[in-house]
Amino acid sequence: MKISAAAAALLSLALPTATAWTVSRHNSATMVSSVHRSASVSIRSPSLLQSTTVKDAAMEEVAAAEAAAPSSTNPEIFGTVSSSKLNKLYDLVVIGGGPAGVAGAIKAAQMGRRAIVIDKPKFDAGVLPNGLDLFFGGPTGLFSKALRDLAKTTNVAAMRAQHMDSDVIWKQITNGIVKLAMRNSEGQCRTLARYGIDYLQGSAMLLGEDDEANKASESKFEDDMDSPEDGLRSVKIRDAKTIDEDGNLVDSDITVTGTKVLVCTGSKSTRLPGIPFEESHRIFDSDTINLLGYFPRSVTISGLGIIGIEFANIFNALGVKDVNILVRGDVETSTKKLGMDMDVANELMRLLKESGVKVLE
Repeated sequence: MKISAAAAALLSLALPTATAWTVSRHNSATMVSSVHRSASVSIRSPSLLQSTTVKDAAMEEVAAAEAAAPSSTNPEIFGTVSSSKLNKLYDLVVIGGGPAGVAGAIKAAQMGRRAIVIDKPKFDAGVLPNGLDLFFGGPTGLFSKALRDLAKTTNVAAMRAQHMDSDVIWKQITNGIVKLAMRNSEGQCRTLARYGIDYLQGSAMLLGEDDEANKASESKFEDDMDSPEDGLRSVKIRDAKTIDEDGNLVDSDITVTGTKVLVCTGSKSTRLPGIPFEESHRIFDSDTINLLGYFPRSVTISGLGIIGIEFANIFNALGVKDVNILVRGDVETSTKKLGMDMDVANELMRLLKESGVKVLE
């Protein structure tokens, strides 16, 4: 099993039963998870660790697909656009490649408009050599949704009965997640291509109306606008991969201009101060939990929010014996903050406790 360089460095200093934390998203009460790593751990030199377990599984899937497919002298690279296309005016520039951004671009294309989707991959580990971003086009909680489905169909108890190692079991689970993510991501890219929508990977920044680059674009595309009085907006993209006139892949900072801009950047987890997310390989939030590279023996979740309850059910279904939810205050107050009916909340708490999840007030 491969883990990140930072994780390997920290792991050498940590005890085998060191506690990990996990934080949730969308709740004012933070969800924190404590996880114990399996006793058997494979560690390599940090300089050799360039990818995560999830990326390794994806690489294996890509290699298998390439072996089965006919050879091509021009392999497809996702997330790239030719510079000649980028130098023309777009009707719609979409910032963010989630479900809303992709749907908005498709709607514009169906109306006969020229659109482009600009998206920055969440994690470098989630981008394959062919440019395919495993999380492109998927919801923010893609990992949890895939993990939930796998928890329903994966019989961890039967695997343990066959004396399978925890790392092997987790590898099986991550392989399933990668397959689902790859199908979703590649399907979204194919859909965009079918509608003639450009997809460019990079970090986008919306320029102001008075920005010099935006004023220059107004002069450049004055004759191309349907309604010049409405103006246009330019978007600066850093670390974009473009294809030059000779067909070479070039990393560059470029400016894309459109008459309309749709911002669909999604959400991100709120990290409470004092919790060392970056310093520990055992502390995760709901955005980084997909980088978990081992099968946990225990999980503690702080906060009785929707995301916390979801992950508690998932890890419990996967056979994690010690799953705890820490509630700040009491259950009634926490569920009222969610707008949950008390009868529903009480039934939910009963089901959680019956399944083996401990709710600690």
